[in-house]
Amino acid sequence: MAKIIIGLILVLWTGPAFGADALRIGATVSQTGHFATEVGPFKKLIAAWENSANANGGVVVAGRRLALRTIVYDDRSDEATARRMYERLALVDKVHLMIGPYSSPLTFASAGVAETHRVPFVAVCANSPKIYNRGHQWIVCIIDEAPRYTYRYWEMIKAEARARTAAFVVEDSLHPRAVADGAATLATQAGLKVVSSHIGAADNRDFAPIVVALKQQDPDIVLVAANIPFAVQFVAQAKELGLSPRQFHVIHHGGVFRRALGTAAEAITGQSYWTKGMTRGQHRRFEALLAAAAIDVEDYPWSPAYMMAFEAIEAALAAAKTGLPEDVMASLKALDADTIGGTVRFAPNGVGTINTFPSQIQNGRYQIVWPPEVATGRHVYHGASGN
Repeated sequence: MAKIIIGLILVLWTGPAFGADALRIGATVSQTGHFATEVGPFKKLIAAWENSANANGGVVVAGRRLALRTIVYDDRSDEATARRMYERLALVDKVHLMIGPYSSPLTFASAGVAETHRVPFVAVCANSPKIYNRGHQWIVCIIDEAPRYTYRYWEMIKAEARARTAAFVVEDSLHPRAVADGAATLATQAGLKVVSSHIGAADNRDFAPIVVALKQQDPDIVLVAANIPFAVQFVAQAKELGLSPRQFHVIHHGGVFRRALGTAAEAITGQSYWTKGMTRGQHRRFEALLAAAAIDVEDYPWSPAYMMAFEAIEAALAAAKTGLPEDVMASLKALDADTIGGTVRFAPNGVGTINTFPSQIQNGRYQIVWPPEVATGRHVYHGASGN
């Protein structure tokens, strides 16, 4: 009798939209708005994952193979729209699992929907501690928290023992501010003096006063904690006005940033989750998904985080005791799985273990420069090779 009841509940949970043999996963992607430069084509990446899974017979859920159906809406890079779309996913589409939107602000606005409706929610690129310190039980995040985002970069700087001072330029939004707060501590622990921190509005386009102040201070490293539009404007003006630190470190320095600046982007360091040549997890499958979605990982460096989410979701679903949402959530929280970016586990508050690697634009391409065991190139600091 117990088995019959569990089976009936599972069928009811699966719902009628795609039939009892389909698993529905919902998400939003910023196809328009200011985050489109970061993740605009990722709806195609999610579709490529669906096609890949179904070509192999679907996804395994508690020993049962189900077709994968994904439902993706445009959140327009807007918090209210994102929350509304996740409500629709929960109430209208009746999805079984949600993949979070890009950015901490949109995820902060949306994660409560999963909590209210008891739907497992896998956040991807959203690591502000404010999201995970609210006591929510239905969320996990693939990546490590924002204050640790640059820790490997400062490990490298400490090991090289060349830089002495750093200054920060910070976009006034959740993720950049949290990254900068952590980076200030990490830089100090690495033995550097933080000489200044300048916070600007996300839509700021006049950086001359900040640049003048930085020229007077002449820091070795200028760290720019910002999304791409802000970062492009700042670095372009800084170079035009003759600011020349030994290194610009721009946390979001992907292909859109590089193309906007041209040769001025050369030797700038930043953060990457994966680059070609790294061979952990399902890296060949990831390269196939990129090809199917016509996405260049250098243009969209957050795409590996989505692949890690796909890997984690598949592993958790396969390990779940049943397809019930409580069991899927429990399986996620107990996860210990290898991905293309390393091993993912989740802390009690849902924060994950995946973190970025410092990377550098060298001859127009991206090279991971630390740690030595995964590096694809050597760090260049002020025109000299790193140790």
